[in-house]
Amino acid sequence: MTPRLTPEPAFGRAGLAAVAGLLIVWEVLGRLQLTIFIPSASTVAAAWWELLANGTLLRSASSSLLSLAKGFVPAAVLGIALGLAMGRFRTLREVLDGWINALMSAPLSALVPVLIALFGVRDTVVAATVFLFSFFVIVVNTMTGVRGTERSLVEMARSYGAGEAALFARIYLPAALPAILLGLRLGAVQAVKGMVVGEMLISLVGFGERLIYYGNTFLIPELYAVIVSVLIIALLSATLVQACERALVRWK
Repeated sequence: MTPRLTPEPAFGRAGLAAVAGLLIVWEVLGRLQLTIFIPSASTVAAAWWELLANGTLLRSASSSLLSLAKGFVPAAVLGIALGLAMGRFRTLREVLDGWINALMSAPLSALVPVLIALFGVRDTVVAATVFLFSFFVIVVNTMTGVRGTERSLVEMARSYGAGEAALFARIYLPAALPAILLGLRLGAVQAVKGMVVGEMLISLVGFGERLIYYGNTFLIPELYAVIVSVLIIALLSATLVQACERALVRWK
């Protein structure tokens, strides 16, 4: 009987050891007082706890997470749908592939004036920035997964009379699932980047507004506390997608 493989934990002992080592080095450098721009890890932790206790982090997080969800969910749904279609239909891929690659490689921060013209300086423009940062990587990974489907499986399904809908549901989608989930994981991290860029450059709300304020007033421990909060959101987003990936792959 084949032994059942135990899923690898999302954040194992090696990851914990790396984080612990980083915190120790950070604490030592901060206590050496080389510059005001490198506070100790304990000072940043105290500032983070104070911001959490007085509600500053919670207010910023509620605004940022709302924009993150409003941008990433449509990007995931539309990105997977378009990636499946581009991977399956050659004509559509030839028409859109160049545009997708160009927009994915372009500095999206340069599109800020266009976004302001379309959406104004509101929370909606932050969600649009999140969408742009995450959409293209999801499309490309999904398309790559579909194109990697074994032709023998497709031919066998056709020989049994499978139509286009059955091919998508039973062949292309399961075969592309690992690539789709990888795209979602990368897209989630990119979405957090888009959230911060949109809030800092356009709308001045949420975590982006706090980063600008603490940076301009040289409140360095508070600035690092907000940066750590953004990193935690990115890590949790990627970990959530990875947990879904392990569950779906085990089901498959």
